[in-house]
Amino acid sequence: MITELSSGRLYVGSASGEASGLWQRWSGYAHLRNLTGGNRELDDLRAELGDRHIVDNFQYSILEIFDSKTKAETILLRESFWKLALDSRAHGMNRN
Repeated sequence: MITELSSGRLYVGSASGEASGLWQRWSGYAHLRNLTGGNRELDDLRAELGDRHIVDNFQYSILEIFDSKTKAETILLRESFWKLALDSRAHGMNRN
């Protein structure tokens, strides 16, 4: 989960796969040349407020950890659960 500290809005995402799932996914969001992981909502925020806003105002958290062999479908179901529980579609940064 990414929390935009300045507004309290949340983004919930997931990572799966045996190789480097979580690390690979997080490095896409936390790399200084990217910062958004290709997410449209985060891209829009970056375009509007700039890289410094993301660096200064984004906090990264892990909601759940699964065994690396957990089926992707299970992880996506849990991602959907968290989006619903945290209302990150209506009041956060999840568009899907």
